[in-house]
Amino acid sequence: MRLHRNVVSFMSLVALLVVALAGTAAAVGPPEMETITISETFEDEFLTDECGVDVTTSVDGFVTFITFPDQPVGPQELTSVHVNLVATAGDNSVQFKDVGIDLVIVEPDGTLILNVIGQVPYEFTGVLKIDLATGEVILEPHAVDTTRVCRLLTK
Repeated sequence: MRLHRNVVSFMSLVALLVVALAGTAAAVGPPEMETITISETFEDEFLTDECGVDVTTSVDGFVTFITFPDQPVGPQELTSVHVNLVATAGDNSVQFKDVGIDLVIVEPDGTLILNVIGQVPYEFTGVLKIDLATGEVILEPHAVDTTRVCRLLTK
């Protein structure tokens, strides 16, 4: 139930952002959009090292890139990520998602800000906000570790 509420909340946020950004972009021209589909299986060196067993990960999903050309202030790039992953070690498997949006905005004072919103496997959940000119982290999300995943893969 908690996952369902998070998905609904996330989708509502994305819908609001798209509507707001489309209205802003309409004044300078339409945004450009490209969607890439991902379907791949690979030997997962990261999880193999973390968990101490051979891990293979399958990835299926898509990434959509939206750019706002000729827009001096406001949104510059929006990347929407929706990827399902399955990590497998022997007869054990764990499913998880890489979902969210990355939004690059030029503030009225010229500051270039990257907002990463969502869930990045083995990195974080929440919002990461970075000043791209200085590299300063303005807002830090909740860190996530691999403990639970490794426990499930090695049971």
